[in-house]
Amino acid sequence: MTNTQIRAVAAVIGDGQGRYLMGRRKTDRIAGGKWEFPGGKVEAGESLREALKREIWEELGNQVEIGNLVCSTINHDYPWGQVTISFFAASLSSHHLKQVAASEFIWDTPEKLLQLDVLPASRSVLEELNGG
Repeated sequence: MTNTQIRAVAAVIGDGQGRYLMGRRKTDRIAGGKWEFPGGKVEAGESLREALKREIWEELGNQVEIGNLVCSTINHDYPWGQVTISFFAASLSSHHLKQVAASEFIWDTPEKLLQLDVLPASRSVLEELNGG
């Protein structure tokens, strides 16, 4: 286990109908093939919200409206480092999803999304959204 510390943010993007957007990581990336909420690393000097806006633009090609934190910040140890990640409620201003970090996208309910191979930090948020 490496002791690399990673500060990250993710957008819990809902469609207003109980469905949420998740992306499947490209297979050539760390944790390739796993599903997650879109987001990424916070760069030096960025606020969490600034980082999330930049990441959604870079990864999805969309502007995003960021709401409140969805849950407490999550710390999770992965084989590549310890990730501290904040999940924010969000909505897209357009739906022109480009595939930069993700090989595919899905909109579905937390219950259905929990059936996918989801990264543990995102899984914790899905479980909370699913009522438990």
